[in-house]
Amino acid sequence: MRRPVGHNERGFSLGEVLVATLILAIGLVGITTGLQYTTSGVEVGKGETTAAFLAEQRLEWLKALALTNWGSATLKAGTTMEGYGSIADASLYRRVTTITDSPGGACAAHCKLVQVTVFYRPVTGRGQLDQERRLDVITMLVTRS
Repeated sequence: MRRPVGHNERGFSLGEVLVATLILAIGLVGITTGLQYTTSGVEVGKGETTAAFLAEQRLEWLKALALTNWGSATLKAGTTMEGYGSIADASLYRRVTTITDSPGGACAAHCKLVQVTVFYRPVTGRGQLDQERRLDVITMLVTRS
């Protein structure tokens, strides 16, 4: 059988295939590493957003209570702790609420300093719990008179 003129049956050499495979492998490792960092960043962001929501949720509840019942026992000076697993739909978070009456004497019995601290452990890209993080939100409650 006669071959057509200009027809080349030469394929890729083993060396060329190995170099191409190496380049693809390096690229895939880079992409995988980038995805791990991205996943970790998304989880950290999710943790911070949830912590901010839980802090604001507590503050809004206390503000509403202050408007309706300034003398409530819940608004007395002191610290309230909610441990891991005790916050509804947020078992990976704990919350500490500290209320101080008339801080600095600036507003006598008409104001309270409220600090809500939310603690959590973000999940890393490998699925492990990382070091505990915290988010603090502070506000001043003033009675209507």
